[in-house]
Amino acid sequence: MLSRPRSTIAQAARVFATLSLGVVVAMSSSVSAFAQNVPVVRDAEIEALVRDYARPIFRAAGLANDGIDIVLVNDQSFNAFVTGRRLFINTGALMTAETPNEIIGVIAHEAGHIAGGHQQKLRDQLERAKTMAVIATLLGAGAIVAGATTSSRGLAGAGMGVAAGGGEMAQRSILAYQRTEEMTADRSAITY
Repeated sequence: MLSRPRSTIAQAARVFATLSLGVVVAMSSSVSAFAQNVPVVRDAEIEALVRDYARPIFRAAGLANDGIDIVLVNDQSFNAFVTGRRLFINTGALMTAETPNEIIGVIAHEAGHIAGGHQQKLRDQLERAKTMAVIATLLGAGAIVAGATTSSRGLAGAGMGVAAGGGEMAQRSILAYQRTEEMTADRSAITY
């Protein structure tokens, strides 16, 4: 009778460890990898206009205008993002905006991310979150094994909770950090 719960607990431990590691790996996929696969649109007039909008913003943000590429993305959603010193603006934002000031606001927000070094800080945060999730997974797995070897369902259950909770804590940490950076970029945009 004891062999069945141990087997079930060991199976659960493997599942939770795999899921936790999967969450960590998924969280660490970078925006730059995504940026390499975006459908780019080339239009000299629109690119020049967007650069004209961006020039005073980049200057106010203390960014060298010639060092930042502006890329138009063939996507109908109202969105923009940065990777390194590349600012991607969706064509949907350009087509949906009712005034140039809406696009200028988007550019200023993204300039806030570049000037604030948010990408490097996010990478650092992701590393911390991965470490937190891995440690929790290992501690949880240890508790599961200890519970299985001592026939303690309570300890094994607690271990599963720790293993699953570590990934969740890491994910919440990243989401909270990203909300803070978005607010910071908004505040910066107002000053540009």
